[in-house]
Amino acid sequence: MAYIYETADCANYDILRAFADLHKKEPTEAERILWDYLKSQQLGYKFRRQHIINDFIVDFVNLKAKVVIEVDGQYHLKEDQIVKDKDRTEELQKAGFAVMRFTNDEVIDNTATVLNQIKESLMEIIPPAKNRSMSAAPPPFGGGWEEAAWAVDAGCSGNPGPMEYQCVDLQTGAKIFHFGPVKGTNNIGEFLAIVHALALMEKQGIEDKVIYSDSVNAQIWVQKQQCKTKLERTPETEKTLELVRRAELWLRTHSFRVPILKWETKKWGEIPADFGRK
Repeated sequence: MAYIYETADCANYDILRAFADLHKKEPTEAERILWDYLKSQQLGYKFRRQHIINDFIVDFVNLKAKVVIEVDGQYHLKEDQIVKDKDRTEELQKAGFAVMRFTNDEVIDNTATVLNQIKESLMEIIPPAKNRSMSAAPPPFGGGWEEAAWAVDAGCSGNPGPMEYQCVDLQTGAKIFHFGPVKGTNNIGEFLAIVHALALMEKQGIEDKVIYSDSVNAQIWVQKQQCKTKLERTPETEKTLELVRRAELWLRTHSFRVPILKWETKKWGEIPADFGRK
């Protein structure tokens, strides 16, 4: 009987195993950063690293979904290596594996974006266990999500108008925090909610969860460390804009590796931190 982990070519196994063990001991910075997330299954899927498939050693692989993750350094830009990588990808695809490639710079500078892409690809193949038996996500504050994660969302009556935001633990349904109302916009609230969650996780030493947000704009603003709001400064908005300034400062003075992932509303229903005002 063949097991899922048996993907190596027996003839060259000893040589390949020696190379794989060496790479495990001496990972690149980008490989180390990515493995920190993948090894703890923060995305909800199990990965192996430096795994042998036929005559190749792949950086990371989820064997159940048959998805390979490759992290490319500068030498992969050389013309002869581009050809080799193309042939390697084609051979892996013939063996039934999908291949995702990222550069070192992408992993180091845009970790959250890379993780989001990996997560979305895996979910197309193998949805999280809890979702397979549910037509939508757990109801607000109901809990029951399999993955260790927080969800954040904002609500705003008007644009601008009274704005508030909150965070919910998806596994337990517990409300983690709530803030507001203050005068602002929905996008500002989404941005502040993500930064609030990041800061609280750092304060509490939480490293094994992800953050879900249904706002693409807010995720981009967090990535760029700047809230691109056009909210006019008035006595009513002064407090809100001061919170924005403090959030931007926090992002510029702190490093974080918590994945910030897109909540797929069309697939799972409204995000559980939703205020129900739509």
